[in-house]
Amino acid sequence: MPNGPLVDLLKNLRTADFTNDERAVAVIWLACRFDESVKVPYADIKSCFVDAGYSAPSGVWLRTKLKADQRVLGGKSGPYRPNARKLAELDQKFGPYVSALPSASSSSVLDPSIFERTRGYIEKVVVQINNSYDNQLYDCCAVMCRRLIETLIIEVYEAGGIADAIKGSSGHFCMLAELVAILKGDARFNLGRNAEKGLDDLKRLGDLSAHNRRYNARRNDIDRVKSDLRVVSEELLNLAAMGR
Repeated sequence: MPNGPLVDLLKNLRTADFTNDERAVAVIWLACRFDESVKVPYADIKSCFVDAGYSAPSGVWLRTKLKADQRVLGGKSGPYRPNARKLAELDQKFGPYVSALPSASSSSVLDPSIFERTRGYIEKVVVQINNSYDNQLYDCCAVMCRRLIETLIIEVYEAGGIADAIKGSSGHFCMLAELVAILKGDARFNLGRNAEKGLDDLKRLGDLSAHNRRYNARRNDIDRVKSDLRVVSEELLNLAAMGR
């Protein structure tokens, strides 16, 4: 994320009774509040301190402090992220010093932990699925669900070294309808019955929201496919050897 909000936070914390290691924790917290897939290296923390008018904290000293702080994960060398179990505590402690606190991490549609350590771009799509649902942007949510499934099918074939099987004559990946048809007919993967049905339902909803100008998705439309999305996502993650 841009350094601006982090620098503003550090400036606000200058007048409060905080130590520099607590200020570093605040930077890590806020950076990940904007984007939960972010991990913050020491160099970024140092840069924020300098931009906010502080002396750069000693790398050895700060890394030692952060390693001992249970509110932060990442070991001694980093990069760092907040401990999910401590987010409420961190929100309460540092939230008053932020002019506009980003939305808290959500699992309203999909549990983000399922997608940890897969691909950064997959994790970000999951964040967008949950956030769009939370903000009642249901067409956006449906389209992002469609994108997630499309991405995961491609991951399956790339992981197997057979990506050409889902490319058209132009050399580009097929559209979702073809991707689903190819996968369902591919005996190498032997999709479960529930996953096959889920693929069809998710494609239909995503197509309506993306292409039908007179259709607007509603909350219950997303609610109906939540379990399908979970089943399909986990099956595809496992086929792509990214399942946990």
